[in-house]
Amino acid sequence: MKRLLIAAALIGLAPCSRASEAHNGFNMPCWWQDCYSSAGTGESIKRMAQTGAGWVALTPTWYQDGDTASVMKADQRTPTDDSLRAAIRNAKAAGLKVAIKPHVDTESGHPRALIHAKDAKAWFTAYDAMLTHYARLAADERADMLVVGTELFLMDGLIHRGAWLKVIADARAVYPGPLAYAANWYDFSRVAFWDKVDFIGIDGYFPIINGHHKWAMKLEWLAYEPLVAAVAAVHGKPVIFTEFGLSSQKGANLKPWEWKDFGPLDLEVQKNYFESFLEVFGGKSWFAGLWQWGWEVNPDAGGPSDKTMTVQGKPALESLKAYFAKAKAAPSRGLSAKQKSTLELSVKQALVPLNESPAFVRP
Repeated sequence: MKRLLIAAALIGLAPCSRASEAHNGFNMPCWWQDCYSSAGTGESIKRMAQTGAGWVALTPTWYQDGDTASVMKADQRTPTDDSLRAAIRNAKAAGLKVAIKPHVDTESGHPRALIHAKDAKAWFTAYDAMLTHYARLAADERADMLVVGTELFLMDGLIHRGAWLKVIADARAVYPGPLAYAANWYDFSRVAFWDKVDFIGIDGYFPIINGHHKWAMKLEWLAYEPLVAAVAAVHGKPVIFTEFGLSSQKGANLKPWEWKDFGPLDLEVQKNYFESFLEVFGGKSWFAGLWQWGWEVNPDAGGPSDKTMTVQGKPALESLKAYFAKAKAAPSRGLSAKQKSTLELSVKQALVPLNESPAFVRP
C-alpha cells in the first residue's frame, strides 16, 4: 500500500510540469471560401509573426440548419481546403506553428453551445466525418495541433462520452499530432473526455464585474485561477486558452464574449483585461499559453478607433508582444529527461506488486 501511495503521489506530480514551449498566438477566423488564400491574408500572417507569436489557429466553420439538426455541411462561408492549405503553408513559412480548429455554427444564429441534436447518433456520425476530414488535412500539411471541438456545451458531457471516444480515436488514426478540445469558460470542469486529449482548451471569456481598472480585474482573476488550476491538476493536462479576448468598448469586461457594437470606444479596458490575466496566469506551471480572438485576415484591420475584438494596432497588442517575448525567453520548467526517466522507473517499480497480483485489472 505504501508503494502504491508513493506511485500515486509521483503520478500526481508529473503532469504539473510545464510544456517545453509556449503556445501563444492568435485565432485567425475566416468566413468565406478563398479568404485564407488571398494576398492580404498572407501579409496579415507575416505581421502576426512579427508580434512574436508562435502559433496561429485556423478556424474552418461548417453549418447546420438549427440547434437540433443532425448534420452539418460546408458552404460558401467555409474556407476551401486549398485556401486552408495556403494559410498553413504561409504560416509555416513565417515561422508559426499551426492549429486546425474546426467550428460548427447554426443557421439560427444561436451560440453553438446550444446545439443539442435530436438524433445524437446521426450528429456524431456527421461530426466524425467532418473532423476526420480535417485530421487528414492536418496530417498532410503537418499542422502542429488539431482541436477536436469548440464550445459544444450540450454535446460534450458524460452522456456523450462514448461518441467522443470514437471521434477522438478516428482523428488519432489519421493525425499523429497533439489534440485539444476548446471548452466554454463556464463548462470546462465538466467535459467528459479530458483524459483522451493532450491539452485542456478553454475559450476564456470570463466576465470581470468589479471594475475596469487593472487592479480590480486582477483580484477577480485570482479568484478564477484556482478553478482552472484544479481541473489541470485533476486531469494532469496543461491548459491553453484556445480563445481569449474582448472588444475595445466600455463595459466589455462584463461580457467579454460579446462582439457586437454595444458601447463607446475604450482601448484601456481591453489592455487591462489582458495584462491582469497574464499577471495571474502567465507564470503558472500548467499554463501553456493563449490564442487571442482574433487576428483579422485584413492586415490593415484594427487601429486606435476600432471597437472590435482584434488587438491589431491597439495598446493591447503591445502588452501581448511583451508577454510573448517574456514567455519565449523563460527557461522551460518541465522535467528534464533524467527526471522523467527516474519518475517513470519509480512508478513502474511501485506498481510491480499490483501487476503480479492475479486480481490486477488494467484500466
